[in-house]
Amino acid sequence: MGGAAGSRTAGRREAPAEQYSRLNDFRVEHIMLGGAEAAGSGEPSTGLPRWRQQVQYAVGHTLNDFYSLQPEVRRETPIQFLLERRWPPKGIAFPSLMHYWEVKTAITDELMRRASINHLHEIPVLLYEQWHVPLPELDIELAMIFQLAWNSAVPGRCLSIQKFMVSSNDEVITGFLHMANVFCHRAYGMPAEKVEIYSLLDGRQHIFDGAGIPLRESLDYVRLLSVFLKQEESAARMLKYGERRSEQEELVHRGYGLM
Repeated sequence: MGGAAGSRTAGRREAPAEQYSRLNDFRVEHIMLGGAEAAGSGEPSTGLPRWRQQVQYAVGHTLNDFYSLQPEVRRETPIQFLLERRWPPKGIAFPSLMHYWEVKTAITDELMRRASINHLHEIPVLLYEQWHVPLPELDIELAMIFQLAWNSAVPGRCLSIQKFMVSSNDEVITGFLHMANVFCHRAYGMPAEKVEIYSLLDGRQHIFDGAGIPLRESLDYVRLLSVFLKQEESAARMLKYGERRSEQEELVHRGYGLM
């Protein structure tokens, strides 16, 4: 994936040379959910329970499978069958068998309910594609992956955006709203019609007017995000460097560093 705003992504398309450092929405969400780099491993970790990660992965792939179908096929395809193919095994990620079934039942019921009323005759214009727009005034490039986005019939509005989460998180919602607002203004020259965020475990929905946040406010927010992430990355590099230094000093102290 990966394409400039206004052009559809394609695997054969050569990626343009990056002029700015890239701010990825998934990285922002990872940090807001308590993620950090596992010390010394170079691998990402997260504060989320493993079962939540696995369920979010299953939900994402199920939505992609379902909305890749033509509308007339979707109407005849039970989404729970597609979810079953993607659902994680019981394993040890879930704290108990009862919890496993409670989560599976709640997620399945909510996805079935949403799919039965959600844009039944339309094809999404964005479906799990990464798009990016340059923000010269911030010296960054904003990259976003939209789960679902639909054309808007409202004059002066560009998209109706939908995001599905296992459980909602206020900080993630705020960050997504600001990033989506900046993206829509830069990519389409107008705000979104609305942004809908669904919390599947508790059945809650958050619906926001796409023009409800001033662009300047969103730009300021994205600027702070970029500064914060740069600081996080710098701190992680310093931590890894410090750990390597400590390991080297310990080896020298033990005599392994002697010629």
